[in-house]
Amino acid sequence: MQDVSRRPPTYLRRRDYWGLAFVLPTVLFFAFFYIFPIFTGFYLSLTEFNLLRPPQFVGLENFQRLFTDRLFQRSIMATLGFVLGSTVPVWILSLLVAKLFFQRFPGREALKLIFMSPLLPSAVVVSIVWKVLFHPNGPVTAIIGGLFGTGEIRWLTDPQLSPITIIVANAWTTAPFYMLIWLAGLTGIPEELRDAARVDGASARQFFLRVELPLLRPTAVFVAAISTINAFQGFTLQFIISPNQGGPADVNTTLGLLIWKQGFQYFRMGDAAAVSVVLFALIMLVTVLQLAWGRSQEYSIQ
Repeated sequence: MQDVSRRPPTYLRRRDYWGLAFVLPTVLFFAFFYIFPIFTGFYLSLTEFNLLRPPQFVGLENFQRLFTDRLFQRSIMATLGFVLGSTVPVWILSLLVAKLFFQRFPGREALKLIFMSPLLPSAVVVSIVWKVLFHPNGPVTAIIGGLFGTGEIRWLTDPQLSPITIIVANAWTTAPFYMLIWLAGLTGIPEELRDAARVDGASARQFFLRVELPLLRPTAVFVAAISTINAFQGFTLQFIISPNQGGPADVNTTLGLLIWKQGFQYFRMGDAAAVSVVLFALIMLVTVLQLAWGRSQEYSIQ
């Protein structure tokens, strides 16, 4: 086989051109449908735009008005609560389930298929199903209400119960996906380490805490980043399950839902774009911190 480094520069240049030609459609698609909307959103956040007249530049007025808006402040708290409830518990649950399915036992594949079934329907279908299940006199009340001697529980209209209800529905939907990621990470651990641990007499708990968890740190960083980004973008469950799209008392009005309200209920596209910029900044900040922490832990191990 001829050494590529000895070929004439014209051949190498021609090969690079062909490579650029093949990736150009993907680059153009990404630029048009991702990068262009991002810059457009930044521009609209500095304008007053109601869909009826052309955007008028107003500078930072939208952000000044936004940070004094009580609805925006409530949406920040609702978003942070949803992110916290939809990340840490789901990480633990999906990791434990991955550990379970990593073992060999009869009926494992059938149980795995049942556990992964929430990945099949769309988010809208899942939201409607959970809204029926969490009816005040619905199936969940019939099961849990019997334990506490009550026949009606306001899962969706109680300000304290409603956010927890949506977090439970979200965990049921997302845990199977993260379980697959954890399972892939467990599969990548060399079998020689397990054999060595058995020879040394290490218990399953000791091996999990001292060997598997450190080796799963890159997987953990990936799961943390993806789950946090998805949680910050929470919209469908809050829109369909909660009463009045974000109720009661706006306890479920996340930033994603607030963007929809500002843009398509109040027709304030400039304010909606400003909220989207704040959401983008929060996601970037949390993701960078998570990746930096994961890299620092990696260096400390080395």
